[in-house]
This record gives sequence, C-alpha cells and structure tokens, in this order.
Amino acid sequence: MPIDPRASMKAQLSFTLRMMREMKGLSQDRLAKELYTTRETIAAYESGRNRPDETFCKMLDEFFGTGELFQGLWHHAQREHLNEWFEAYVAHENEATEIRTFQPLYIPGLLQTEGYMRANALPHTRVEEGIARRLARREALVRDNDPPHFFAVLDQAVIVRPVGGREVMREQLQYLLERSELPRVHLQIIKFSQGWYYGLHGPIVVLSKADRSRVGYAEAQFGGRLIQNPPEVIRAGLRFDELRGRALSENASRSLIRQTMEEMRDDPVAEE
Repeated sequence: MPIDPRASMKAQLSFTLRMMREMKGLSQDRLAKELYTTRETIAAYESGRNRPDETFCKMLDEFFGTGELFQGLWHHAQREHLNEWFEAYVAHENEATEIRTFQPLYIPGLLQTEGYMRANALPHTRVEEGIARRLARREALVRDNDPPHFFAVLDQAVIVRPVGGREVMREQLQYLLERSELPRVHLQIIKFSQGWYYGLHGPIVVLSKADRSRVGYAEAQFGGRLIQNPPEVIRAGLRFDELRGRALSENASRSLIRQTMEEMRDDPVAEE
C-alpha cells in the first residue's frame, strides 16, 4: 500500500517513485533490472524504509524522463526535519558498526538509566511504551554479536544538571562509569573551562555502517534531520572529531564524573 505523500518530503519521494513505476506498467523486479539494482532495493525505497541517494535519483530522472524531479525531491527530503524521527533514525542505528555522538544538553539515549528516562519523559505521551523501546535500544552496546563501537562526547553541563533529582542523577552517573568500562564504549567530557565552542550549537550523531556508508543526524526543538548527503555527513564527522579533541581523556572524564557524584551527594541544592 502506498505511503501518504503528505507525511513528509521523504514520503513524497517514495510515493512518486511508486507512482511513476506503475504508470510505466513496470514491476519492482523489472524496474530494478532496468536500473541495475535489486527488487529489494526498489521495495525499500518505495516503502520509505531507505532513501535513494542523489546519484540514484539522477538515474530515475533519466529513466523516467522527469527532468530533475527526483533530484529535487531528494534535495528537499535530505534537508527536512522529521517529527517522527525515531523510526527513521533507529533503523540506521541498528545497522551501525560505529556510533559517534556529541550531546551538550543531556545523556545520550544509549547511556540513559530508566530513572533518567522517566525524569525527561514528555507529558501526555505513551511513557511506558517509549521507555520499553529505549531500554531495548540500550542493549545494542552489550549484545553478543559484534556490538558497535560507541564514542560519546558530552558537555560538562550534561553530568552536572540533576535531572530527576540527586539520587536519579547519581545512579545515572554511576551507570555512565560502568558503561565506559566496556571495551567498545569511549566516553569523554568537555569542561566548562573550554568556554564557548561550536558544539554548543547542538547535538550531532554520525553513524558508520558495515558497507562504509555513513549517516548523520542533527536534533532540533520539534524533530530532527537525517543527514545523508555525503559532503554534509563528512562535515558532521569532522565537527565531531574537533569536539572530541577539546574533551578530557577517557580516564580524566571518569574522574570528573566521580567528582561530580561526590559533589552532588553533598549539595542540598541539587534536587529536582
């Protein structure tokens, strides 16, 4: 069944591909052969499960004689912010062999405790369902079958802000310490003493996959944007590397977390 083209520009791209294929009287298998790809690839593009790259969209325009229709849709789709970002992002995260994330405001999802999740859950949402999904995502870091390499850089504000109160936050910081001891988890903190730096513009995530493709993600107030344009992904990766260069070493970062836990224990103001 076709997806709703009004849902997003990405959905419009998928819808248009299916519409043009059916207008030509072609099966997915036949179109795949014409474009030297697989039926599974065409099906993934039409369902919105995956998004074609710019090169493939150019091939579609040439094949269907549509000028730059598909290239224009691709251009806007890869720049839009998605309200329903979770499914789009997690599909890529599940395939990642390397995850690099910078967070200036809060603990990354894969490192959150249940208490921290509950403390930052939005009102009037399906809290229990959302927490169950987030807890399941967390297990990717300890799965038996080749867990991803996870690099997290956090602003010091992330570990200082007592989300949920002192006890919730101390439990969260202890969890960070435990996770940071995993062989494929690397955690670093950028101290307040760094002053202003580009990371304060917002979070960045860069995912690398086994096929060497890379996807970026940038968050915003009311959604997020998947970054699949190769030059933009490269820029996001370079920005992450720059931020990591400003951070404390992993050992020094763990020491700072322990110090913060002690200060939070003794600070009566650090309450919810």
